[in-house]
Amino acid sequence: MPTAFELWKAELLIVGNIVQDDDTTTPPDEAQRRFQRYCAMLDALTGAEGAHYALAIVQSVQAGHDYGAYQTANRAAWRFGEMAYCAALLQELPRLIASLPDWAGEFLVGIANGAGTPHASTITCFNTQLAAAPPAQQALIADFIAQEEDDGWFEHCPGVLGHP
Repeated sequence: MPTAFELWKAELLIVGNIVQDDDTTTPPDEAQRRFQRYCAMLDALTGAEGAHYALAIVQSVQAGHDYGAYQTANRAAWRFGEMAYCAALLQELPRLIASLPDWAGEFLVGIANGAGTPHASTITCFNTQLAAAPPAQQALIADFIAQEEDDGWFEHCPGVLGHP
């Protein structure tokens, strides 16, 4: 019998796969219902549920166009604290870089923009966890960061991410 978390995650992954405008198989009212359910599920989280919820949130990011839903997801994942947020993001970054690089950049720039602010500790947290990741994962993420420093998400803040 699945746990409450497993049931919650299964539903989150379904409704988090935001129906795209060119989807002719899903009726508009069903697409709207899923979108609203996704946001409601995220808004209901307090951050006390456990770090595995943060990972499920990042895993629920699956579509190119989110119509604002993934900003809600990002805020919900942050409720679990910087350690859980960074761990969840690091685990999912290879998938995001491969299939949804704009979302990888969007989530990472949120960390990088903390430089010189009270949120700078998240940069240290991310970089420390990245340094402890398997070498292939480190290389993939470092390459993405380096590319985006040239003319992309991190051109305004080179050298912030990926350096322990």
